[in-house]
Amino acid sequence: MPTKNRTLGPGSLTIGDTGTPKDFSGDCTNVTVTPDTSTDDDITYLDGGTEGGAQTTSWKLEGTLKEDYSADGLQAWCLEHAGETLPFVFVPSDKGTLEINGNTTIAPVAFGGDVKSKNDIDFSFAATDIATAAKA
Repeated sequence: MPTKNRTLGPGSLTIGDTGTPKDFSGDCTNVTVTPDTSTDDDITYLDGGTEGGAQTTSWKLEGTLKEDYSADGLQAWCLEHAGETLPFVFVPSDKGTLEINGNTTIAPVAFGGDVKSKNDIDFSFAATDIATAAKA
């Protein structure tokens, strides 16, 4: 039986087209690809019959990064690319065999926080076309 890998990291997160992706790996302290599944209420008909409500799932690429006040840091990159939908690849662990990929719509993230601190900044990007694959 293969050994299971249960520890997140070291791994990688890249966002962008092949050849020009932005590497988030060195700045992220937390990354998740999170589903949000909801089910509509059942429909009841006059004759007593019922129809089950539809189930839908939406996704988010979320995480936490450490602030970087450089002009080419992730916060500046997110602001510059806000609204763009780009492919992403998340490899939870280099020791594992799994990668998660899809498309994500970049949103701006916060700037600032506590003085004299290395601040954490959360990001949450809408994601679509989520799939898993064997790590390349």
